[in-house]
Amino acid sequence: MPYLARGIAGAGANLDLGELTEWNRRDMAVRFMKEGNPYQSVERALKYAVMFVGFVFLAYFLFEVTSAARAHPAQYVLVGLAQTIFYILLLAMSERIGFDGAFLIAASMTVLLTAAYAASVFRSRLYGLRALAILSGIYTLIYVLMRAESHALLAGALASFAAIALTMYMTRNIDWYGERTSAPAA
Repeated sequence: MPYLARGIAGAGANLDLGELTEWNRRDMAVRFMKEGNPYQSVERALKYAVMFVGFVFLAYFLFEVTSAARAHPAQYVLVGLAQTIFYILLLAMSERIGFDGAFLIAASMTVLLTAAYAASVFRSRLYGLRALAILSGIYTLIYVLMRAESHALLAGALASFAAIALTMYMTRNIDWYGERTSAPAA
């Protein structure tokens, strides 16, 4: 853990184990295993919940503004509920089969459901496939952040920046107020 995050200065010397074992030419290594329980893993995933539910809503919003179909607020609520249920599925399955398997199953169920719903809402298999790809990326990012530990904040910040940048790019030509008119023919 970085010294800044702990709030106390580092103490002691940083020794290289290779230097200590140089005299007899043997290698020595230590590997610490941190055994976490499913509740700790799900609690950690919940810390990113607002960001990832926001990413899913952002994806649906981009689908809406780039397609001819419009999503009703009730459809956004259903998508949000599906994202919320993901965490309940994750916890319930983690108790039985462990976090990694539970994450794979819960994420797959949620991504498939939400992508199929996108195909229906936006009346296009193409939007369903786009949703499948984007949501798979979002859930892969959640998993990577869960495993990144010391780099999770940086990775999450960069992912958030990339999401906003992509949204700005995708919506750059939208006439939000309908004020643009065609130039009159000369």
